[in-house]
Amino acid sequence: MDIQFVAKQLFFSMQQAAIVANTLQKEIKNEGKPTLRRDGESDAHYKMREAKTKVDEMVQEMLLQSIYPYVKDEIDLDVEEDTKSKDLFTMKNAPYTLILDPVDGTLSYIKQKDNFSICAGITHEHDFVLAMVYFPARDQAYIYVKGIGTKVYQQASLQRFEDGENFYLQTTNNVVNRIYKNDRLDDATIEKLKLCGYEVIDDSEQELGCPDAILACARKEALAIYCVNRNLRDILLGVIVSKTEGGHAYDCKGNEVIWNSCKRQEEVVFSGYDLTQFFKNLNNDI
Repeated sequence: MDIQFVAKQLFFSMQQAAIVANTLQKEIKNEGKPTLRRDGESDAHYKMREAKTKVDEMVQEMLLQSIYPYVKDEIDLDVEEDTKSKDLFTMKNAPYTLILDPVDGTLSYIKQKDNFSICAGITHEHDFVLAMVYFPARDQAYIYVKGIGTKVYQQASLQRFEDGENFYLQTTNNVVNRIYKNDRLDDATIEKLKLCGYEVIDDSEQELGCPDAILACARKEALAIYCVNRNLRDILLGVIVSKTEGGHAYDCKGNEVIWNSCKRQEEVVFSGYDLTQFFKNLNNDI
């Protein structure tokens, strides 16, 4: 598969989809979707999971149709919505998997916020060869493409795929003690982090959201973010950070993460710092 060519097609399709998403945002309604509530799940998190709009389906159709002619015989799907074009992709156990979240942050989108995004990724042999996150309302995009590296686009709607600037993590001599996490991180680990002096914040507090928590790590405003049992499509921005010079993706024991090909990742810790000593201290191995 020509990953760079596919990335170019997806980028152009995202630009078009972003226009659709921005145009329809003011009139959008929450159509909802059947969602089983987990034991102990907060109202806010449940509402986030069950939110759905017609734009989710429209954007997914645009993305799938844009690359189908070029990948149909090589790729399997892990996508958010059950749309018509999904049935075109008939390959099973294909060497590549396309991961899509047409509107990540649907509830934010409905609430007229700017932190929703269009997300796409491709995995191959338990690694990512492509990850793209486009924020329509911010007109920003972040991408990783194997062979190209990580790029950032300001005023993304006006840029060509080739115009992306190299993406760099913030440089600083200061190490902050803030750590973000999602609601599935176990209490024992949270307590251990707090005993070690870290400020542990759920990424749903003040409606921050996972993507902005990951960007805070890239800006070195947080040490790390723990993502436990999250869908891969929800953490593609973390993949991009980890593929950037100085970025890392660990499991919860401090080993280099081994990526699943689709669905959920059991655990991953993203950071813009080398956390080798952090995990040694946390696990009392010093």
